[in-house]
Amino acid sequence: MFGSLRMVLLVQVGVPVLVLLATVLILGMGFINHLTEERLQRDLKQVARAIRLPVSTALETLDFEQLNSSLESIFDINEVYGAYLFDAQGNFLVSLGAVEPTQAQANRAIELTLDGEFEQYENISGRNVYSFFLPLFEPSGRPSGLLQVTRLKSGIEDELRLISLIAWSGFGTVAILIILVLTWAHRRAIGAPLGRLLDSMHEIESGHLSHRTQATGPHEVKRLANGLNGMLDSIQQAEQQAEQQREERAAMVEKLRQSETLAALGQLSAGVAHELGAPLTVIDGRAQRLMRQLDKPEQIRELTDIRDQVQRMTLIVRQLLDYGRNSRSQRKPLEIGLLVQSAVKQHDQDNKCTRIVPGPRLFIHTDNSSMEQVLSNLLRNAWQADPQGEVRIGWQQISPVQVQIYVDDSGAGIPIEQRSRVLEPFFTTKTPGNGSGLGLAIVQRIVREHGGHIQISDNPTGQGTRMELTFPMAINNEEQA
Repeated sequence: MFGSLRMVLLVQVGVPVLVLLATVLILGMGFINHLTEERLQRDLKQVARAIRLPVSTALETLDFEQLNSSLESIFDINEVYGAYLFDAQGNFLVSLGAVEPTQAQANRAIELTLDGEFEQYENISGRNVYSFFLPLFEPSGRPSGLLQVTRLKSGIEDELRLISLIAWSGFGTVAILIILVLTWAHRRAIGAPLGRLLDSMHEIESGHLSHRTQATGPHEVKRLANGLNGMLDSIQQAEQQAEQQREERAAMVEKLRQSETLAALGQLSAGVAHELGAPLTVIDGRAQRLMRQLDKPEQIRELTDIRDQVQRMTLIVRQLLDYGRNSRSQRKPLEIGLLVQSAVKQHDQDNKCTRIVPGPRLFIHTDNSSMEQVLSNLLRNAWQADPQGEVRIGWQQISPVQVQIYVDDSGAGIPIEQRSRVLEPFFTTKTPGNGSGLGLAIVQRIVREHGGHIQISDNPTGQGTRMELTFPMAINNEEQA
């Protein structure tokens, strides 16, 4: 059975490749099915959340016409199977769909939503469905009702089966193609050229190359090995030289690519500063000049708006440049207390309530420019969180080799699910026009360059957010001397 090189090729190459592809497909399908199920569930959640506000408003006034209209609107999406609205006691107010939950199911859902949104697979009147429950609240915060949106579990399973069918059909097609290609390659690349290849190899062997390798395996390979051994030394040497040259070229290409990337980034930053900075300065100057020439309050107010937007664009340009530029300043041990005092003093004219919490005399390896930028961004965020509240900034030693700088605000706080995202570029929880989403991204970049990390937690006072920066502690060489 294995005497033919074609069969050996199919069994020892084709079969392992197909097994590997099948394994990857099985693992991938499990992951894709999980993502698909999550996507289908997420779509239903988004539909329910989209009508939360109109439903809550209509529920306050018991406007059943508006309630029915809001619930009917979500049936424009094919995935929705049923929509039900209950009051705070679990009584049905509106029910749309082919089946209706029992009163016991409604009461249980009311109890579970006391802890917030939840989801589950359940059986309603003999139908297996996926349900998403969304609690509704009055403006005062009291529960006013419960919105339940469902879709058939079979719909989710059908889509998962369709994906599996497509994937395995593709696998079958690929398997057939692999077998055909291997068969064709054997016939074209080995069968016909084998005689000519052996003649050429015998000519090289009859010169000065010796036989070294034992011929094993199928008879085709045995005959091929007798000629291959004669060229082994020279081929091996040539391959080693070629590999060394390839590695050297690849290293040179990679260094060149990195240099070109850094150069392009520098040119882009300079171009952005020149192309946007100069026009923005001209616009701001012209608007300021017009403000001095005009006396109508409405015109002055519009020009003031123009200048505010220009300043906002200028800040965004500066932040983009800061985010794309690595710090090249000379670092040395600097006292944290002096850095904090300098950052706070820079904003004295803003008339913000800022309290410095005294700490021990500690040092970190940094430069004034980078650290002042970090602290200024954190202070600015804290002031924006609660313009009328107090901001506390302090520092402490948290281990024999680490120090921590913290900034506390008294704002509304940052939800736990958003704390990892607020450090991403362009993500912001502020209203449009009040932030570019780059401030904390710049802070994180600089902190990482210093070998530290940033952590977001609740303010220990119970109101607001605490931003914690952890750095390796530096030794002040001057003090030791």
